[in-house]
Amino acid sequence: MTTIELAQLNPSARRTMHGYERLAGLMANDKGLSIFRSFKKLNAKNLLYLQAEIVNVQTELEGIIEADETSQDEDREKFSTSVCFLKEGIESGSEQWAKVLELRELLDKYNTAALQYAQILRLKRPHDTDRDVFKTWLSQNAFCSTIAEFNQWFGEEGVNDEENERDLVTLCGRYENVDSLTRWVFRVLVPWFHERVGVRRTKEKDIEAGTVYYDDEKIIRATRVTSTITSSVIPASSMLVLYLVDHMVWRLIIIVLYNIGFSIILGLLAKARRVEVFAASTA
Repeated sequence: MTTIELAQLNPSARRTMHGYERLAGLMANDKGLSIFRSFKKLNAKNLLYLQAEIVNVQTELEGIIEADETSQDEDREKFSTSVCFLKEGIESGSEQWAKVLELRELLDKYNTAALQYAQILRLKRPHDTDRDVFKTWLSQNAFCSTIAEFNQWFGEEGVNDEENERDLVTLCGRYENVDSLTRWVFRVLVPWFHERVGVRRTKEKDIEAGTVYYDDEKIIRATRVTSTITSSVIPASSMLVLYLVDHMVWRLIIIVLYNIGFSIILGLLAKARRVEVFAASTA
C-alpha cells in the first residue's frame, strides 16, 4: 500500500526518472495503483462498428450466393456444395469466396474485440483510497508535456472529470479476496498509522517517487493471525463465563449474546458466505 510523502523528496534524485518511466515505477511497486482507463464507450462503439460492417458484408454475401445459385451456370451452382469449386471459382476465383474471406476477417476482429471487452467489464473500479493516492501523486508530479495526456485519468476538472473517474479500472485490486478486517486495516488503520507514526519511522520510503510503501502481504498475515487468535479465544471465553454464572436464565442470555457476537465477528474476520455464517452459528 502506498502513501504520498513528498516532503522527503530529493531534488537531485527526482531527475533520474521522468515522465511515464517514473509513473511505471510507482505502479510496479504497488499493485493497487495499477489504475488505467477502460474506455468502455470507445470499446462499445468499436464493437458496434464491427457489428454493422459484418451485417453489411453478410447482406452482400447473401445476394452473391443467391445470384450464383440462380445463374444457370453449372460451375457457379456448385459453389454451395463444394468449397473447392468455391475457392477456385471461374478461372481466378469467385466473388463469393472473396466476400467469405472478407467476412471471416471481420468476424475474427469482432470476436476478439468482444472477448477483450468482456474481460475489461469484469475489472473492478479502484478503491477510493487508492484512487485518491494516485490522483494526489499525479497532481504533484507533472510528468506529461501535453494537457490531454496529463488529464487522461481524471479529465479536466468540471468538464469531464466525473465521466473519466467512472471509467477507471484497476488491474489488481488490493481489496479482492480479503476479509472485512483486512479491508478496514488497508482503508483506515494504515492511513491513520502513517499520519501519526509511519511518516517518521517507516524505512520503506521511495525518495525518488515521493511515496511510502507498506507491505500488503505483511498486513494480510497480521490480520490472519488476529483472526486465528480471536477464533480460539471466543469459544474458550464463553465456557469460562458460563462456568462462572450460576443462574440458568443468565446463562441462556449469555449463550444468545455469544452467538450474535460470534456471527458478527465471523462475518468480519473470515471470507464466509451468509449460509456458512448461519451454519457456524447454529452448530
